[in-house]
Amino acid sequence: MSTRASTAGPRKLGRPPATDSAETRERLLRAARLAFADVGYAATTNRELAARAGITTAAIYHYFPSKADLYLAVLEEVDAAVASTFEDAAAGLVGLIPRFCAVLDAAVDLNRADPSVAAFVVGVGVEARRHPELAELIHHRPGRSTMFVHRLVTEARDAGELLPGVEARGLEDLLSSVLSGLARFSTATASAERYCSAVEAFKRVLTATAVEVGSPA
Repeated sequence: MSTRASTAGPRKLGRPPATDSAETRERLLRAARLAFADVGYAATTNRELAARAGITTAAIYHYFPSKADLYLAVLEEVDAAVASTFEDAAAGLVGLIPRFCAVLDAAVDLNRADPSVAAFVVGVGVEARRHPELAELIHHRPGRSTMFVHRLVTEARDAGELLPGVEARGLEDLLSSVLSGLARFSTATASAERYCSAVEAFKRVLTATAVEVGSPA
């Protein structure tokens, strides 16, 4: 049997193996999320990103051609992670209120595990208004987490849960505003305890056990 020389040849320099490349990309995305959450889009520099990710500044361009593209990639990763967390929390539950309460609990856990997620999400709208290159990338982009809230309300409407006069779109906007408002509160106070307390209070309002309606007898 004749032997054949390997055709693989030496690995080309300057381009990491697939596994290393994926790991480095994840480190860069995490570094970017932390930096964007801490100091904002404009103040985040390649030098800071490279230092956080443990790579050279030139290597950043191997993964993302521009800072705007990197920001969009962080947004997509965060949106997917948040939506997946919410979807898992609501799975198997019946009824809009139990499902949304479970989502609120999941948001508390997510915030405790990584406060930079809420801080980044809170800054997206502001950054898009300040930087046209971001607005162009983000504009009309339906987020997966936004679509999750839409499905939650739509399924409740189709199941006949909504009372007469309650508009699905208005309820959807309210629930989205609650989630974003709590995220802003968490970022502003930097207190996981106050965030958790606010969530618990709102859950009691949802289940009508926070206040007594009517005058005492």
